[in-house]
Amino acid sequence: MASLDTPAAVTIISPGKAALPQRQAGRAIDRIGQLTELLSALTAPRHGIDTLSYRKALEARSANTVKALANDLACFASFCRSQAGPGLPASASMVVAYCEHLEALGIKPATAARRLTSLSVIHGFLGVASPVREPVVRDTMAGYRRRQGTRQRQAGALRFGLGIEAALALRGEDEAAGKGGHTGRAAFTLTALLAACDTDPPGLRDAALLSLGYDTGLRVAELVRVTVEHIKQAEDGSGAGTLFIPTSKTDQTGQGAHAWISAESMRRIATWLKVADIRSGAVFRRVGVQRRKARGALKPVAIGTLSPNAQLTEERLYGRKAEAAQIAYVVGEQAITAAAVRLILKRTAFRAADLGLVELYGNALEAAIAQLSTHSLRVGLTQDLFASGADAGPVAQALRWTSTATALRYGRELAPASNATAQMLRDIRR
Repeated sequence: MASLDTPAAVTIISPGKAALPQRQAGRAIDRIGQLTELLSALTAPRHGIDTLSYRKALEARSANTVKALANDLACFASFCRSQAGPGLPASASMVVAYCEHLEALGIKPATAARRLTSLSVIHGFLGVASPVREPVVRDTMAGYRRRQGTRQRQAGALRFGLGIEAALALRGEDEAAGKGGHTGRAAFTLTALLAACDTDPPGLRDAALLSLGYDTGLRVAELVRVTVEHIKQAEDGSGAGTLFIPTSKTDQTGQGAHAWISAESMRRIATWLKVADIRSGAVFRRVGVQRRKARGALKPVAIGTLSPNAQLTEERLYGRKAEAAQIAYVVGEQAITAAAVRLILKRTAFRAADLGLVELYGNALEAAIAQLSTHSLRVGLTQDLFASGADAGPVAQALRWTSTATALRYGRELAPASNATAQMLRDIRR
């Protein structure tokens, strides 16, 4: 007989077998419509938009680029409300005033530069020369950068442990002492977050997602698009695998690229896919959780013992058997969103702190979690590659960057340890 102390009965419902619990969703924003509306409102009557060129220009750009254009033009429109006359086409003096406006708001130079780039693209839609290229605008931005500095805020790195070198050195000691892998408890690490993932379906999914995200250094837009068909087991018996990446931020034409997957990540992915009964399509999906509390048994009540105005129910007349608590995990059919990945990362970090897997408390804990973003896995892999002695070229190739400058920016603190001077003098000048 079931009782209130009986463990919950767990059911996993395969994709398509049941509807996910509904969530209140915000209104989807039509970015192209927003961009068109802003253009129409800002453009002087004598300057029209070439509809064909405009449509083709948008087709050549990704959804994220269109979103950035719409957001940046909305910022420019807000500035134009304080100016007389139409905002587009803009004069060089107006763009200079816009730059001063952005600086007064405390906007970082990199963000201001992006907004000027968007403004230049907008002028291309109108078929007129961009004032952003004028010398006075370039000088304005040079002064902007000199006053504010150009160092950009970087996402907090989720490295493997204390670092690849320390982790490899300590792994043998930990195993000999019967301990788990070293986590580097003074900061959030991939090892700590994986240890914080639960063994229920959402936890298995989260662990597979974090593990694959680190191995491949995927951007979040690429990570949520991973499908079962993109993953291939290696034929060398190592347990590792490869991931095909159809498109990316630096590959809009779809030439495709491949990334290596560790044996550990392959095992985590296989476990998640088996539990969730996912055989094709998106790998990382939303999991709805339906819970029902345990209910104790009720004995039937004799009618003669009830008061005349007592409410009669089937349970009172015939009794009820005890029912154990039930948990049903409903696996969705669609891929999770980038926002969901962000929540997974933050939630797992909080759980790691609650479990004592990191030694961070109070303000230090809040600051560390605030630094985590969907880019943290990519930054962490980059820094670990530099720490292992890799040069900028191979790092850029592994992370699918078109320039080594980006790789060096992500690993600026660790790159000196692998440069030519370090390699030559490491064993000489002890």
